[in-house]
Amino acid sequence: MRTFYSPALSGGIWQGKGKVLANRDPGPAAGKGAGLEAFLLLGTIGVGHFLVLFNTGAYLPMIPRVAGSLGVNPAYVDWTQDDFFWAMAFAFPLASWYSGLLGERRGLLLAFLGFAGASAVAADTAGYGWFLAARIAQGLTGGMTLPLSLPVILRHYSPARKNIGLTLWGAASVAPFSLGPAVGGWMGDFPGWRWLFRLNVPVAMVVAVSLALLLREQKPRPDAVPRPRLDVLGLLLLVFGVGAWQSALNLGTMRDWLHSPTITALLVGGTAGILYFGVCSWNRPGSFLALDLLRRRNFAVAASGLFLAALCFQGTLALYVVQFQLSFGYTAFLVGLSLLPMAVLSKVGSMLTHHYLQRLDPRFLGVPALLGFAFGSFWIASCSRQPSPDALFWPPLLLGAFLGTLFPPFVTIGLAGLEKPMEMRGAAFLNFLRSTGQAMGIPLVAAFWERRNVLHHHFLVEDGAQAATQFQLAQRGLESSTGMAPPAARLVLARSISYHAALLSFSEVFWCAGWACSALCLLLLLARPEKAQVARKDTRSQQSLEELVEP
Repeated sequence: MRTFYSPALSGGIWQGKGKVLANRDPGPAAGKGAGLEAFLLLGTIGVGHFLVLFNTGAYLPMIPRVAGSLGVNPAYVDWTQDDFFWAMAFAFPLASWYSGLLGERRGLLLAFLGFAGASAVAADTAGYGWFLAARIAQGLTGGMTLPLSLPVILRHYSPARKNIGLTLWGAASVAPFSLGPAVGGWMGDFPGWRWLFRLNVPVAMVVAVSLALLLREQKPRPDAVPRPRLDVLGLLLLVFGVGAWQSALNLGTMRDWLHSPTITALLVGGTAGILYFGVCSWNRPGSFLALDLLRRRNFAVAASGLFLAALCFQGTLALYVVQFQLSFGYTAFLVGLSLLPMAVLSKVGSMLTHHYLQRLDPRFLGVPALLGFAFGSFWIASCSRQPSPDALFWPPLLLGAFLGTLFPPFVTIGLAGLEKPMEMRGAAFLNFLRSTGQAMGIPLVAAFWERRNVLHHHFLVEDGAQAATQFQLAQRGLESSTGMAPPAARLVLARSISYHAALLSFSEVFWCAGWACSALCLLLLLARPEKAQVARKDTRSQQSLEELVEP
């Protein structure tokens, strides 16, 4: 049986389906929880962790301005966010091999330097192709830093102080999403969107230099396998299969979906690649993804639910942020402020959920969270007139209360009962599905909105229908009351029709999202009750691993 080494995720040697053979020497820096050096190291990792995740939320409200600066359709700029998540999806399973190849210290150092280099290209390039490539490189290098940073905290803190470090690490995971849209919207409106990437460069460089000075390379034991093996065939098949599907979804609206031979070929080829990957990897130890975990009913339920929940959440969030600017006239900063109430209760909800997951069946926490998220989506969908900032305060506040509760039950159900090395492999698998769901959710929800927008727009102005008569009457009334010329009156009415068509489509998207969350309750109830949650020995470390999977 082949032996694999997973220093980044498991800290040891594991064989086949998870038997630990040897552990790495913790090194001279282990257990220095009371020293200044350990606190400086934690601060450095916290800044780096914040920086990477901040770019996922802060960039979203900048998309319309990026499209104007690069001179392309906003749909093309959506690809720069989709492919960012797509690249990040592959970073999690690659982290184990990458850390074993370069070592923990050099791996983190090069990852942050790569993130700085990609940010420098994104900050200065005027070409769309180079900007898209830079965003993909950002997703891959930034994604590498997330699983590599957690074991550093676990090793450099004594048991008495480890919980403090892990709590701060978890707070750094939530804060960028909470503050990102508001700060990113302000940067897009005032100093300019390129300043997001310009600021990334010095911060990432400082983090890299600080890690080089503070972090010591671990020395493996003599009996340890020095380098893990990479499932190259599985990686290539998955990159081809998922990449083809992602490209088909990105091109769908522009190429009219299955009416385009290109999209048909991408979907057929991508499906064949994914199926071949499944056939080759199902029973093979050390495959790129631990597909054999899908034999476990609860892991299969958690994997499906996490993928679909991330798809709905990220897709509707992207639509909310972008269309409130393009269709409803909001500035990027104002859109970011409208999402700020989500930050009020999201972290509180996450902390309470993780606390009660030790005592309650995760299904009993997940179902109310999904229903609450569905109710918040229905509330947003009920807007039948121009949405004002005051009206938009309460729905995001409600969504924030359930956002921190939405994903932990799925993650807990999926990882429960797994031994330590396979638990890490399961977390990498769930991370891959979660990021892939985020990547695919943006174009899918946008495509649904555009289809419904065209339908409502045609219905409102259809020739020969009652709507056409109403349009003519409204035009005459506008001309007589304001003295407008007929062309100007038609332009005003056309803009009003476009606005209402967009609002109807926007409401339908959130109605569908609400029903999708309600349907996920049925999926969650298919999981078996887990009793192992009460007896976890290292609760805070387990919680941090689960937080790594959550968006």
